[in-house]
Parts: sequence; C-alpha cells; structure tokens
Amino acid sequence: MIQSPRRALVLAAVLASAFALSACEKEVSIGDNTIDRDELELESSRTLTKQYGEKPASIDCPDDLKAEVDATETCELVDQSGNHYDMKVTVTSVDDDGNAKFNIKVGGIKQMGSVPE
Repeated sequence: MIQSPRRALVLAAVLASAFALSACEKEVSIGDNTIDRDELELESSRTLTKQYGEKPASIDCPDDLKAEVDATETCELVDQSGNHYDMKVTVTSVDDDGNAKFNIKVGGIKQMGSVPE
C-alpha cells in the first residue's frame, strides 16, 4: 500500500505527540522535604513509559522539587524521535510517612529555533 506524503506527515505527527498533553500521578518517598532531582526524573520516566509504552529518550529537571503541596517544576522531556516538550511536575499531596504524590503534565512539542545558514 502506498501512502500519500500528507498521510505520512499526519501519522508522524500523531506518533511524535504521544506524550503531548498527558497527565499522570506518581508517589515517591521524600528526604529533607524535597524530591531528589534524579529520583524525579527516573520516576517520571517510569510512569510515562508504563502509561504510554514508550520510554522518553531523556528527562532533565533543573533542581530538586520541594515536597510541598502545589510546588511545581518544569522539566524538559525528549522523546525517542528527538522532539522536546515542557513537562510540568506538581506536588499534589504529602503524607506523614514521608511520601509525596506528584502529577506529571506534558505539553505540546516545543518549537526549536533554527540556525540561519
């Protein structure tokens, strides 16, 4: 079956946006009233992989996240196709046993600037 170029582009856009506008929640243990940056990246990757069946190529968060309700941080997610997304992580609850739940929300593909030739 021969695909039209338009259909191929639409299919590529759908596949590339597998993470776009997704939201999910994860619980982690906290230490020093923060969620460690490395653990935040790892658990976000695991959660998104489980939910969507595709592991992100990378997730980069700038800092540890305060374990306080409504604390937020914007990380960068790169999918297997090389597309970049803003990934907003928000703490939704913290319990007395030292566990925090956070919500992950991935936005649309970021437009990367091009270098003039």
